[in-house]
Amino acid sequence: MARQYEVGGDYFIEKILAAVFVGFKTVSNPTSVTVHPDLMKQIREKFRNKVVGPKLVDDVEVFCGLRVVEDATKAPDHISVS
Repeated sequence: MARQYEVGGDYFIEKILAAVFVGFKTVSNPTSVTVHPDLMKQIREKFRNKVVGPKLVDDVEVFCGLRVVEDATKAPDHISVS
């Protein structure tokens, strides 16, 4: 029984997870992830059918266990944990 793995050259998923994990390490008691809406669209697309992907829980979007806040006033590649 062979396993198939998706291997991409842009490391998008790894960069997003690294940013979130650094936020977990630097912020005590994190409560939310702030993301630009365009970046969140890419995250939803790339993380589709992944265990750590964004999920809807009681009408609230959750990513890596934190509530997602979409802020269009930030830079197009902005992601932060607060």
